[in-house]
Amino acid sequence: MNSTEEARYEQLRKLGQELHIPISETFWELEVRDKDGEVIQSLRQRSHSWVRNAYNHMFSQLAVKNGSNGTFGPGYLNVKDTSGTVRSATGPIGNSNADLDGTAYGCRGPAGDDSWGIQVGSGTNPESFEDYMLQARIANGVGAGQLSYIEQDPHRITYDPGTRVLANVMVRYFNNNSGADIDVNEVGLVMNQPQGGSTVYGKRLQARDKLASTVTVPNTGQLKVTYTIQLTYPA
Repeated sequence: MNSTEEARYEQLRKLGQELHIPISETFWELEVRDKDGEVIQSLRQRSHSWVRNAYNHMFSQLAVKNGSNGTFGPGYLNVKDTSGTVRSATGPIGNSNADLDGTAYGCRGPAGDDSWGIQVGSGTNPESFEDYMLQARIANGVGAGQLSYIEQDPHRITYDPGTRVLANVMVRYFNNNSGADIDVNEVGLVMNQPQGGSTVYGKRLQARDKLASTVTVPNTGQLKVTYTIQLTYPA
C-alpha cells in the first residue's frame, strides 16, 4: 500500500462526503500458508481494476436503463461474459430476483467450481479496462497446475458509523494438492447472474487485478483470497 496514495484517498472520502458523492473503494489480500498452517507469504493491494462490465452494470442500475445491442466498448451499454459473448438485454443489466447471498448466483462460487466467484490465475498480462476473463485461470482440481476451489465464505457486512463506511468482505480458500508449487499472478471477481431477468445465465468478470509480485502456493499449502468492497456514504 502506498502511503501517499492512501492519504489522497482519505482526502477523497472527506470531499465525497462534503459534496454528497459516495466514494467506492476495493481492496484485495492474498495469504499463503504451508502444510503446517504457518503464514509464509502475504500481499495486500488496493484494486484499481473494475472493468467495463462493472461500470456498465452500475450505470444500468443507477440510470434504470436497459442494456443495448452493439459492439462491446465505449458508448455501448452491454456486458461480455467470460466466454467472450457480448450480451444485451430487454431489461437492466444484472437485474434478477435470484438470491445473491447464496452459492447459486452472485459472487459466492460453490465448491469445486472455478467458473465464477473469486478466481486466481497465472497470467502476467497488464490489467486492461476491456478484460472479460483472467488471462490464464488456474483450474479446479488436484492435477498438475491445479488448485482445489473451496466454497466461498458467506458475505460479511460491516459498518463504521464514525467514517460512514459500509463494507462487504468476500473470502475464498484454495488448496494445493497438485504435487508441486503453483504461482499466482492475477486475481479476479466473476459474477454469475441472469441479465435483465432472462434465462441467459452468464458469468461476467467484474474486476481483474495483476499482482505486484508473484504469490507461490506450495504443494499441500493453502491460499486465502479476500476481496473487500466498501462505500463511503455522504450521510
